[in-house]
Amino acid sequence: MSSMIARPAGRASRWGIVLLVALLPAVLLGACNSSNGGSKTVQGATASSSTGTDDDSEYSGACPTGGNSRAFAKTRFAVHAGLALGAFHRYIYKPAKNGGFRSGAPKRKRTYAKAAVAGVFTVHELKVAKKFALANPSLCNAVQSISDKFNTLTGKLKNGTATDADINSEENLFTAFQQTAGQAGFGFTEKNVTVPGAG
Repeated sequence: MSSMIARPAGRASRWGIVLLVALLPAVLLGACNSSNGGSKTVQGATASSSTGTDDDSEYSGACPTGGNSRAFAKTRFAVHAGLALGAFHRYIYKPAKNGGFRSGAPKRKRTYAKAAVAGVFTVHELKVAKKFALANPSLCNAVQSISDKFNTLTGKLKNGTATDADINSEENLFTAFQQTAGQAGFGFTEKNVTVPGAG
């Protein structure tokens, strides 16, 4: 009688061990996923699983030395680079040509404020464009260069110290950037854009 009871207990314990061994990888995998904060890495950029607006840190980092095969990279690059150029022309370059930043100009402070908002938008769009320029390292470096310089201009717009010379210099950089992109097969044209907060 005692041997009849012992056998099922032995079988139950063997099944318990088998079940534990089968479930252990799933438990460990779940723990690893939760420790990583629900984020995932995509093509070298960390994309948060939380909802909300894009964080510019997602688009930062050094340009690669080799290409990639990101789907629709040229189309997406053209959209974001075109939006950056459109915002620059509408809110910064054209007001500058009309004397909007000069001392004594009507609504000068307002013009500077709108230009600063547009500058932040432009820098963001250039950073997004850079993500889609990774298929071409030289173009990626060109985007990084204009983005860095435009960031400096945006700082001057925020402080109300940007000059016509600063803005003309940026126009020349955009023209050269557009030519570089075209030669790399990533041509883009200016997009008509309304920047939220800039009117």
